[in-house]
Amino acid sequence: MRAVKERMNLYITKSLMDDLRNAIPARERTRFVEDILTRELRRRKLKAALKASAGAWKDKDHPEMKTGKDIDRWIEKGRKGLRRDWSKEWRKRA
Repeated sequence: MRAVKERMNLYITKSLMDDLRNAIPARERTRFVEDILTRELRRRKLKAALKASAGAWKDKDHPEMKTGKDIDRWIEKGRKGLRRDWSKEWRKRA
């Protein structure tokens, strides 16, 4: 299903428009601008989320992660939980 499109008019400096025209072919400009806007808006949302969550982690709430070794142990434990035994699937014949 195709995304619904809306028309938008923007005013940008002539020099920026000239650069855009020189760098991006006419039939690719909309997609180019859309990609740039998508990337920038995603970056701004992430920045806002990081700012909103700043301070959520309190050392006193996680005494099991006091040292670098504690953190390494926690990471290794998490990685082991993600490992999957594929031996049964490998023995299956297609």
